[in-house]
Amino acid sequence: MPKTLRAPHCDKSQCPIAHVTDIIGDQWSILIIRDMLILGKHEYKEFMQAPESISTNVLADRLKKLECAGLIKWIDHPEYKTRKLYYLTPAGKDFIHVMVPLAAWADRNMDSVNLPPDIAKKLRNNPQEIIENALQAIEEWETEYL
Repeated sequence: MPKTLRAPHCDKSQCPIAHVTDIIGDQWSILIIRDMLILGKHEYKEFMQAPESISTNVLADRLKKLECAGLIKWIDHPEYKTRKLYYLTPAGKDFIHVMVPLAAWADRNMDSVNLPPDIAKKLRNNPQEIIENALQAIEEWETEYL
């Protein structure tokens, strides 16, 4: 785990939720994982294009943090040797089983959520389809690049 200004929860608590917040307790880490799981992003420049406007120094820090936590890894880009391709580890991919219910909860309980109608319908009626489609897309990417 990278050094932080505050002591990680795992030093003080055995609570699994507290341990998880040490890794994904900031807004940026969970959005990077979202981009990889749901949107199929793998490159630094793709993460920079997210509508939430992450800064370069924060993105670099969170990518290192997620790598140290064992949720992502990287390989050299096959076409551009100065770039990296980031990908999810099995633990990172497993986070989809948290992400989709979290999105469904937000859709049900937060008026500010405004999903496209087709995604909202899938999320409400068949969230498992979202999970299966995302994992299939990840598998196809891994077959090509790993």
